[in-house]
Amino acid sequence: MKAPDIRISAKPFIDRQHFPYGFRKSGDFSIAESDLLTQYGINLLAFESGELLPESDDEKHFVEFVQGKSAAVNSLEKAWQKYVHLARGKKHFYTLHSSASNQSDYEEDFSDEEFDVA
Repeated sequence: MKAPDIRISAKPFIDRQHFPYGFRKSGDFSIAESDLLTQYGINLLAFESGELLPESDDEKHFVEFVQGKSAAVNSLEKAWQKYVHLARGKKHFYTLHSSASNQSDYEEDFSDEEFDVA
């Protein structure tokens, strides 16, 4: 697969807030995806916010993809889609009990007096 015709960022893209140990060590991205995000991420963020205007066809397609007008077609767009989902999506938190309201079903009046502890 050919490399996308998108300008490489001057500085590496690092999101310490959502991925404090970097994209590679997060376990969420492959090595190729983490390299793409690191190389192109600052410019992709600028395209998304409108700070940077697209020049090439790949850059124009990326802007259309970000706006929801087209689907992700190359590895860079798929990596960005994955990044946005993980960084901005809802965090799922799982517990052993689904809700506190169910706790009342299990509350019975047990006291230490019923048991011979000694």
